[in-house]
Amino acid sequence: MSAGFEEGFKEAIMGVISGIIISVFLMVIRSSELVPPPYIALFEIVTLVGGLVLIARMESWGIGYLIGWLFCMWIMSHSGLVENWLVVVYFVVGVPILILKILQGIKEL
Repeated sequence: MSAGFEEGFKEAIMGVISGIIISVFLMVIRSSELVPPPYIALFEIVTLVGGLVLIARMESWGIGYLIGWLFCMWIMSHSGLVENWLVVVYFVVGVPILILKILQGIKEL
């Protein structure tokens, strides 16, 4: 296994684990009712903006990583770890970037 592939695989695994931990943490906070709803809404907005910034940085990600990231978002959506509206936003931004990267790869051939 090449060093670049191994490092990317480790980052992907850490991303999945941290995403699950954050999602479970947020579900516990919502269900405990210890935090007032306006603060939860504010946190969700900050999370959305952070996710969009992450997607904007996808230019350095490979096509395989993008496909895996979008697939994991879909899985997390179906398991209830990520809200559906958030996944839609990520797909609306992520899929065009993926298409551009694929077209860019074809163009280089």
